[in-house]
Amino acid sequence: MKTFFSFLLLYFLLLNSSVEEYVEVKCMLEIVNYRGEGAYIAVSVIDKSEKYIKTVYVFGDDKSWFSEMKSFWRNLRENNLFLDKDFYPLVDAISGPTISGGERRVFQFKIPKNLFNSNYNLRIETAVEDKGYYVNDIIINLNPENLKRIYQGEGFINKIQFSTVDK
Repeated sequence: MKTFFSFLLLYFLLLNSSVEEYVEVKCMLEIVNYRGEGAYIAVSVIDKSEKYIKTVYVFGDDKSWFSEMKSFWRNLRENNLFLDKDFYPLVDAISGPTISGGERRVFQFKIPKNLFNSNYNLRIETAVEDKGYYVNDIIINLNPENLKRIYQGEGFINKIQFSTVDK
């Protein structure tokens, strides 16, 4: 019986040690006022050489328009993150429809804790059909202090406010 409890304790210790810890981030995003189609937006973690580490959120559920976000699309192609037959990307962060001009949206996503304070950036790309593409609409270094601020975008993002969610 003692062996059984020892085994059970070891099992739970190993299980808990392999669980990746996350920081939950809450955002309020406001798009500039424009007329036309909704903006496709990809929120990704990248390293200093701009290699994609993880895509944490995507606005726009019609995958056929992902190619409008050129850097995001290049990452999908280079890493075979699509199905050959349908050419639809295998992105697990697709979270809803596009955002139209002048709209606001509140959303949350998780970032692995080990990516903080380790030379990684949070990049937000935006694209609107026939209106343009901004690879670095917002780009910030991933650290807790930067997630307590409001930022103005370079393109279709008017402003975005970040906060971390306490658990």
